[in-house]
Amino acid sequence: MTIALSIIILSTVVALGKLLGRCKIFGISLGVTWILFVGIVFAHFGYNPDSQLLHFMKEFGLILFVYSIGIQVGPSFFSNFRSGGVKLNLLATLLVLSGVGVTALLIRLTGIDGPTMVGVMSGAVTNTPGLGAAQQAFADATAGDPSGIALGYAVAYPLGVVGAIFSFILLKAIFYKETRPTPAPAAKAETADIRVKEIEQEALAHGRKFVHRKIIISKRKLNGKRLGSLEFEKFMGASITRIRRAGVEITAGPDTILQMGDVVTVVGAEESVDGMEKVLGNSVKKLDEPNLIAFFAGIALGCALGSIPIHIPGIPQSVKLGLAGGPLIVAILFGCFGPKFKIVTYTTTSANLMVREIGISLFLACVGLDAGTGFVDTIVNKGGFVWIAYGAIITVIPLLLCGFTGKVFMKLKYNTIIGVLAGASTNPPALAFAGEQDKNSDDAAVGYATVYPLTMFLRVLCAQLMVLMMV
Repeated sequence: MTIALSIIILSTVVALGKLLGRCKIFGISLGVTWILFVGIVFAHFGYNPDSQLLHFMKEFGLILFVYSIGIQVGPSFFSNFRSGGVKLNLLATLLVLSGVGVTALLIRLTGIDGPTMVGVMSGAVTNTPGLGAAQQAFADATAGDPSGIALGYAVAYPLGVVGAIFSFILLKAIFYKETRPTPAPAAKAETADIRVKEIEQEALAHGRKFVHRKIIISKRKLNGKRLGSLEFEKFMGASITRIRRAGVEITAGPDTILQMGDVVTVVGAEESVDGMEKVLGNSVKKLDEPNLIAFFAGIALGCALGSIPIHIPGIPQSVKLGLAGGPLIVAILFGCFGPKFKIVTYTTTSANLMVREIGISLFLACVGLDAGTGFVDTIVNKGGFVWIAYGAIITVIPLLLCGFTGKVFMKLKYNTIIGVLAGASTNPPALAFAGEQDKNSDDAAVGYATVYPLTMFLRVLCAQLMVLMMV
């Protein structure tokens, strides 16, 4: 098959999958996952692209996907830990390990092929990078065909989405019968609010109009600067009180490191705020120009890191972070610490989303086209329906266990718990459901963002370790 025809098939699969992803059944959409199933249908009817092209596009798509996630969450990754994130990440870690434990128990009780069950586990928790890591580990260790892992993923994925939402509803019915929407807590911003009142009083004392304005930092010279060293209050008469970064709002302090793309809240007299706007830049046009040097340098370093063998006692094969774990870790480190070394890693939300969607779309299309040849036979003749049931068990039991733990032992609110569980399941549809429960609070979104990076790394590592211990 020619390269041109292979690209036509791949592009058609993505386009049709995205179109079907707009459809909802009982208010639930599988979204981008439809691309996987369209790819399976194409492969079932014999439309198989060039195998080498398919392999390259699958791996490159996975790299783009995980790297764009890391760049987005990196800037707020460690700050989330400092603001109560340790407790939430412990809960997320418990969910990951519970899923691994349930999977291992099912393998022992049923005798099903271990690598295939790892694929079922990845589908049950809707974790695509885990699937990629498991396939790569299997291929490296055995030089065999990892398509069986993809089949397990494909049959378990739909109930992975539905099962998570069902678990959230059950948790609310059991533990949160009287939960009512509450506004987002203001405790985090207490220091900033006190400072706002002080500045307002100073401005009023001098007969000046007090204002507050959101300004985007777009000047490169401010990237990596410590806020306290700039002494804005002394020289400009205005103060930065809050910073919104990577979708998370943090309270600004003297030790806060500014980054390109930060949306800062500036308070002070109107003329002072006008001056601050000139100093900070506030130019969206400048931010529209991506820094591709840092982007591709990060990918190169991530792939190199992912290729380093790590020897763990008791495991015959060396473990590698792989093309999912390596780029993810480097992206998080770049996003968090890059500004300290004057590295501009900022990309606009739309650009990041575009790269991420292209990456996951290519990966899922290739996985579907690779696994589709034997999909129907697996469902009809090889017990695929049983895999679906096992996937539902792997989805629901750990979620209920961790929901109970979060409520009883950690005293977490319902919106926070379901946001953490959605993040620990790397499940965007579940996050969408969580966000609908209380539109006046961003607790679910904050919980999701807080645990997502660590969870992604753990899921990639666990999937890989499980495969290596079984082959």
